[in-house]
Amino acid sequence: MNYSLGNMLSRGGALNPDGLALDLQFAADKTLTARRGPTPTFTRASTATFVGSNGLIQSAAIDAPRFDHDPVTLASKGLLIEESRTNVLIQSDTLATQTITVTAAAHTLSFYGTGTVVLSGAHIATVTGTGAYPTRTTLTFTPTAGNLILTVTGSVRQAQLEVGSFPTSYIPTTTAAVVRSADVCSITGSDFTELYSTTGLTFLCEVSTGLPVSNYGILSLTGIFDISDILIFSGLLLNSVSANLNELTLSSPTRTANVFTKVAVSEDPIANNMSISLGGSDAVSMADSNAGFSFDNLLIGQGLFFAGPFNGHIKFMRYYKKALPNSKIKLLTAP
Repeated sequence: MNYSLGNMLSRGGALNPDGLALDLQFAADKTLTARRGPTPTFTRASTATFVGSNGLIQSAAIDAPRFDHDPVTLASKGLLIEESRTNVLIQSDTLATQTITVTAAAHTLSFYGTGTVVLSGAHIATVTGTGAYPTRTTLTFTPTAGNLILTVTGSVRQAQLEVGSFPTSYIPTTTAAVVRSADVCSITGSDFTELYSTTGLTFLCEVSTGLPVSNYGILSLTGIFDISDILIFSGLLLNSVSANLNELTLSSPTRTANVFTKVAVSEDPIANNMSISLGGSDAVSMADSNAGFSFDNLLIGQGLFFAGPFNGHIKFMRYYKKALPNSKIKLLTAP
C-alpha cells in the first residue's frame, strides 16, 4: 500500500479533510498553474495592458493572462478579468485635439497628467488632470449621439474614451481605435469532469472590483442546456440556473469598491441547500437551484445567465468536493 503524502492528499485523507480539489493562487504565484487540481485554460483575442511588479504599465500578449499589481504599493492583485472594450481616441499616449463620433450611451474618459480636456458638441464638460501616472483622472458621462470634440491643452497622457460606466485597463492607440478583447478563463473537458462533484461542493475566492452596485459574475457552471451563475459579487448575491432564480441578500458586511473580500458558497444538493458567506458574515442559506442540472464547464471571472464579466481581480480561488458547513465557510471568509 502506498502511504505517500501525495496519495493521502489526493484521496481526501486525514491531511485533506475538507476535500480540497482545486487551489489557484493567482496573486501569490502569478501563474494559472494550480497548486492542486487542473490548470485553467485562458484566451483573449488581443493584447492587453496591466501593471507589472515594477509598478509600470506593460503589455500582455494575445492569450496571455494578466497578473496585475498596485502601481503604488506594488502588491500583487491577482488575475485581472475584464470585458471587451474599445478606446475610440487616436494617438492616446500623448493626446491631441480631435473629434469623435459617439452614441447616446454612457462613456468614460480617463487619462494621466495635469492637462485639460474640454468636451464640446455632443457633451459639455471640462476635465482637468490631477497628476501624472499613477494618478488617473476619470469622467463618466452620457453624451447625445453625434460628434464629440475633445480640445486638449497641457499634458494628457495614456488617454482613453470607452463606452461603459467605469474605466478599464489602458488600451494604447495610434492612428485608429483599438479593441481589447474579453478575458476568458475556464476549466473544461476531462479536467472539469474529474473536478466537479454532484454530491456537494464549496467555492471560496478573494476578489475585488470597482463596481459596488452592478451584478458581475465571479464564476459560472455551464452545460449544453444549463447555465448557473452560482456566485455573484455585488450588493447582493444570487444563484440562478436557466429560468430558475434564487436570490440571497446580505445586508452586512457592506462591500467596499476596490477592496479585496473573501466570498464562499457551499452547495449541498442532497439536502437541497446552498449557503453563502461574505467577509466573515454569518452564512445565509436558500434552496439549491442547481439540483438536477448537468454541467461540463467552469468559467472563472464570468457570469452568463444573469451577469457579465467580473471586471476585477481574483486573488485566489479554491474548490472543495464537499458542502462545507456554514460555520466553516464563515471562518474561511473572515478578513
